[in-house]
Amino acid sequence: MMAAPQLTATRIGAPSIPWRVVPPLVSTAFIMVGAGVLGTLLPLRFSAMGYTPGVIGLFATAEALGFLVGCLYAYKIIAPVGLERAYATFAGMKAVAILGLHFADNVTGIMLLRFVVGLNAAGLSIIVESWLNALVPNEQRGRVLTIYVLVYGLFFGAGQLFAQNLNVRGPEILILSGMATILALVPMVAIDVRAPILPHGVKLEILKALRTSPVSVLACLLNGLILTAFTTVGPLFGERIGFDQTRIVILMACVSLGGLFLQWPIGSISDKIDRRVALIGLGLGILGVATALVLVDRHTPFVLLAILFAIFGGLGESLYAVGVAHANDRAAITDYVGLSSTLLFVWALGAAIGPTTGTVAIQMTGPGAFFIYVIALTLAFTLFTVWRLYRRHRDATTEEREGFLAYPQTSPEIYAWLPYHRETASAPIRTAIPSAGGEPQPSAIPPPSPAPPPTPVPPPG
Repeated sequence: MMAAPQLTATRIGAPSIPWRVVPPLVSTAFIMVGAGVLGTLLPLRFSAMGYTPGVIGLFATAEALGFLVGCLYAYKIIAPVGLERAYATFAGMKAVAILGLHFADNVTGIMLLRFVVGLNAAGLSIIVESWLNALVPNEQRGRVLTIYVLVYGLFFGAGQLFAQNLNVRGPEILILSGMATILALVPMVAIDVRAPILPHGVKLEILKALRTSPVSVLACLLNGLILTAFTTVGPLFGERIGFDQTRIVILMACVSLGGLFLQWPIGSISDKIDRRVALIGLGLGILGVATALVLVDRHTPFVLLAILFAIFGGLGESLYAVGVAHANDRAAITDYVGLSSTLLFVWALGAAIGPTTGTVAIQMTGPGAFFIYVIALTLAFTLFTVWRLYRRHRDATTEEREGFLAYPQTSPEIYAWLPYHRETASAPIRTAIPSAGGEPQPSAIPPPSPAPPPTPVPPPG
């Protein structure tokens, strides 16, 4: 019966709270090192085993589908047993699936194991983000979210670079990734982090998201179709133009780190202009970089390639972040969690389709075909966004803009942090948490009285 007062004390900024977020962040670092070890080398491993690029794309699609299923249904595993036991289950199953890839020698077996990896990765993210949502006081959420994004991206890149000289045919990459995943258990189950809030299910509202901002929906879909696909296609692209393993790993790390660090300056610019203009600029930038990458070969200066890959990662990743920000600019505050979660699932659908489409393209023609695919999709998106901007400029209304934050594509729980942005400093802390039926429900702390007037909702854009 003491849980509620303890939670209240936590939310008003008890001094111990900053230290209590360390275990989930350390655990995330281990998970991302394990993911980074596999990120670039797993496609190369499958290529060395004799699988065609199209089949390798199917393997990545299986993992993306597992992630999608995990986001939708992992809470049903978490709720009966609690966060600690569920975290141990997800981490253990992910490690077993990773190690099991050493013994899998057929397409069906590999696809099943990759599906399990994706499903459990979603479960791990949901639990970590539930913990952070419970432990972080309102005034510190932006800072902790930034740290979480940095941990997520930096340690993934570190895992990529750490594994650059490992033999892709041997068991080393799988063993190291499995070990890192198991080590993630230590800070989460051996240390009392006191996580009182359980995640809930979310309801997908694709049509509502399209009515609110079709541009945002397409931006998130495009991110999944091209940038997430490139995590699988990129290593095969490098292999086909004649690069060795070390150079391929460095190039893919540039994509990851460019995606991490370029989001903030791009987001800052998007805070000052119409976000549709920012998305048009991103589209034009991607078109320029993709056109240049169509023309590269093994004789292209490596430094120039690294810069192009980093810019491609930064522009592509920013499509998602700016798209979510634009959608939330145009949504009612009560729709934030459901809308942002829907955009995450739209991204995941793109992430499931993109690897297969992209790898088939390079298999049927050549390594540059992937960037022709990127050009075609990005051109369609950019033209649509220009049309939407032209169509809506006469109906423009004053929007209550959201300050930009970089959200990782991890789980719907990350968006339970969203509603605090527009609250006044004097208002009590209120976090909208989606119920099992999908509708956001207020936390136990009552709203202020009298209630503020409703925020006008601008027309869809």
